[in-house]
Amino acid sequence: MLVNDRKRTIIFIVLSVLAIFLVNREKQKNSFLEFERQYVNWLIDTKKQKKETSSITLLALDNSEDSVLQDWPPSPLDFAVILNNLRQYNPSLIAIEPSLSFSNSPDGLVETLRTTCLNFNKGSLLFSAVCQMDQSVDSTKDKGKKFFDVLKNINGNTNSIPEFTKTSSLPNQRFAAMGIPIAFTNIELTQKKPERNQYKFPLIAKVGDEIVPSFVLKAIMLETNTSPDQVIVNLGENIILTENKKIPIDAGGHVEIYPALQKELPKEKINLLTTPSNELGKKSKSALSNKIIFIGNNNNKRNIAFRDNEFISNAEFMALAISTIQSGLFINELSQTNEFIIWIIIIILGILIINTKSSKALSRIGLLIIIYLSFNMILFQSNGQWVSPIIPLTFFIIMTVISLVFGEKKEA
Repeated sequence: MLVNDRKRTIIFIVLSVLAIFLVNREKQKNSFLEFERQYVNWLIDTKKQKKETSSITLLALDNSEDSVLQDWPPSPLDFAVILNNLRQYNPSLIAIEPSLSFSNSPDGLVETLRTTCLNFNKGSLLFSAVCQMDQSVDSTKDKGKKFFDVLKNINGNTNSIPEFTKTSSLPNQRFAAMGIPIAFTNIELTQKKPERNQYKFPLIAKVGDEIVPSFVLKAIMLETNTSPDQVIVNLGENIILTENKKIPIDAGGHVEIYPALQKELPKEKINLLTTPSNELGKKSKSALSNKIIFIGNNNNKRNIAFRDNEFISNAEFMALAISTIQSGLFINELSQTNEFIIWIIIIILGILIINTKSSKALSRIGLLIIIYLSFNMILFQSNGQWVSPIIPLTFFIIMTVISLVFGEKKEA
């Protein structure tokens, strides 16, 4: 079919714009989530890792048959025994992810745990809270928010930050009154769209006009001895804790987890604490000597698959977020503006390619794909940024089809 250059160009531009619209619509439905995950995994496998040493161990709680826990969920007495056993290893911080509300526990057992907590410095323990987004609730009446730190140094538009209106679960009032740091691990029933990127975790949230740190960010603040007044949040850029500790974030205050660290994260069952320290192996001793001991419920699996199609717990997800920040291995998706510039460049090059003979066009499309993938690898190697390949791949397919169907043929 003979089509002149102008018509080929118009067809290509129209199909490219239509492709952008259709692909973005499907992206909102998470249709390409698995493909993008595998693509990011491929980029990670090509990257030479240069990282600082992370120092966190996940101590997993579960209700398996061989568990040493007396009750499920664990009782105040279980946690008291756990804390007493951890004291000999002198961790900088013990972060407890499960709820310590103990609404149905006897006062005597709760008091036992409270007494145990008195043996620790306030800054060496971190307790959790669960928050809720309910539009019918006035956030100014939430009594729980007074237990959270408030971050004052916020730069940028806060509209994209996750919000909550009330605190649905807090530690027992005995612990709240002790001044032990508390931060949120989860926001339930949020009205915002679910995250498209399965590697992102929120470091901050908004309650009314105030910005508070999440469990992950608070753990890092305690580890680095950073007060709320010292934290500087530059939305869409970074969170600055100290001169040497900067965390890249998106406009909503999310950090992107470095998935390859999953293989390095020390994970031990809570049963390990029943073994005398002089009988522990080198690996187990090393795990319990890390700066942060993260005690988490390993039964609570997330709905989205992580690396290698594995469904991991919320506790492991948060531990990986902390490990990412400690190690300084950050990845983040390229901004929409820069992604749009890449699309324009590909479209311009595509127009030049499709208006050549079919034989030359196909070889040039192949070369352009190689250049594009090489650019992505270099971008990821240099600063950990990645860009979704879905729309560029669609452009390449359109170029190929137009070159085959409407391209100039070789003269006989």
